Order: sequence, then C-alpha cells, then structure tokens
Amino acid sequence: MGTPVAQRGSLVKVNRGHVRRLCLTPAQCAVLDKQGHAARAMWNLLHAWWTWGGRNRRPSLKQADEAVRQARKDIAWLADLPAQAAQQVLKTYVRA
Repeated sequence: MGTPVAQRGSLVKVNRGHVRRLCLTPAQCAVLDKQGHAARAMWNLLHAWWTWGGRNRRPSLKQADEAVRQARKDIAWLADLPAQAAQQVLKTYVRA
C-alpha cells in the first residue's frame, strides 16, 4: 500500500510495488496452459453464439451466463476453466 509523505504542507501518497517472478512446476504450467486455451475457446464460442442471430436477436447477459454454465457441464475440456474465470471471460466479452 502507499505510504503518506509530507510535501509542502499536504500529504502525497507514494505507491511502492514489488515484482515477483512465478516459478511454476511443469504440472502447474500444464494446468495454466489448459485454462488459457479453454478461456480462448470460450471467447470464440461466445463470439460465434453472440453474432449468430444478428443485432436484433442478441442474448441477454443472463442467457449468456446460463449458456456458459451449461457448456461447462456438457463439454469436458471447457470444464478445465474455473467458474470464476469463465464468468470473467463473459464479462470481458460483453464489455468489448
């Protein structure tokens, strides 16, 4: 967190950060690789589904969320992506 520092009668917040490198095992790398591929595939599937019906037939956010939940149950390799990460992919896609 930042540390307050006095400067000319007012306080200025100084932000300090630390950089840490990840030292992953080969097993952890494989898991992260699977999750990354699943997130990319989910983005592509969302895009295909979202643009399929045209502008007038776009699904709501609730329908998209239900579809993502069902897809994670039905498609085994998509279940490699944790639920929170899948929701974040959906949120990011909708914002984009």
